Amino acid sequence: MSSYFTQFEIPSDNLIKNSIEYEDDFRAKLSFFEENEYYPIGLFSDGLHLEFSPLTILYGNNGSGKSTILNLIAEKMNIGRRTQINNSPFFSFFAQHCTLAIHSDFDDIDKKCDIITSDDVFRHCFEVRNINNDIGKKQNSLINSAFQKRTEMAFGIYKISPLRGMDDFDRWSQDYDDKKRLKKSSSAYIKKYASHFLKPNSNGETALEFFLSKIDGAGVYLLDEPENSLSPSFQLKLMEFIELSLHLGIQFIIATHSPLLLGLQNAKILNLDIDGAPEYKWDELENIKILKHFFNQQEQ
Repeated sequence: MSSYFTQFEIPSDNLIKNSIEYEDDFRAKLSFFEENEYYPIGLFSDGLHLEFSPLTILYGNNGSGKSTILNLIAEKMNIGRRTQINNSPFFSFFAQHCTLAIHSDFDDIDKKCDIITSDDVFRHCFEVRNINNDIGKKQNSLINSAFQKRTEMAFGIYKISPLRGMDDFDRWSQDYDDKKRLKKSSSAYIKKYASHFLKPNSNGETALEFFLSKIDGAGVYLLDEPENSLSPSFQLKLMEFIELSLHLGIQFIIATHSPLLLGLQNAKILNLDIDGAPEYKWDELENIKILKHFFNQQEQ
């Protein structure tokens, strides 16, 4: 198993603000914006030092900075994004002052790194749905056209316009071919011109296929809440894929709330709800304790 990214250092707010003092543009922005608009300044006030393993999980409640850490690493690595992220005028400046330690083996895989977020998955699901809707409209139009032409053929009123020279040959050949197809069956006519639907999966199936298609070789993959849209059974399938991928030169850094994903074998869980983000065991996490308490109550 491989660790290409070994450490990540996030500077303290004091260090960032001192650095801003030497940048006229950013110093002016500090006075212009409200303090709650300084993001990500203020999220890691005392700074943070993280050490990664081949499989690292960032755990914490909403607002603890899990997604922000992944986005800072992606910004540091200049990874192209599929969807927009929470941003501010200070985000890139902040990322520049973070430090990412990278093992030399990263060069051997051509520095392959990607970030896959739940927003990416939702966008993909909507795109598949829109494509299918467009295909459906085209098929309905063709069905109506085929029905009209077959009706005209039945009454002997469907005729092919005469050929008006070689420039008109493609149109004439098309009409002649259509007539032959319609005589045989309407479906043959429709199949020629209508696209096929993309596989009509559920959102969960589409989401799982999206993840599996994007994790396609040795490298570092940042996964932001991949459990969204996935049922428990699909989460288990994703877990199996992740655990097998670790033996193929792949490193994962995952931000998640999922009790299942938090239970990945050999995962290093960093608890961002605690100062310094120490390593925790699965059954020491607050979310797991809450669930255990809930299930115990249900069994009473």
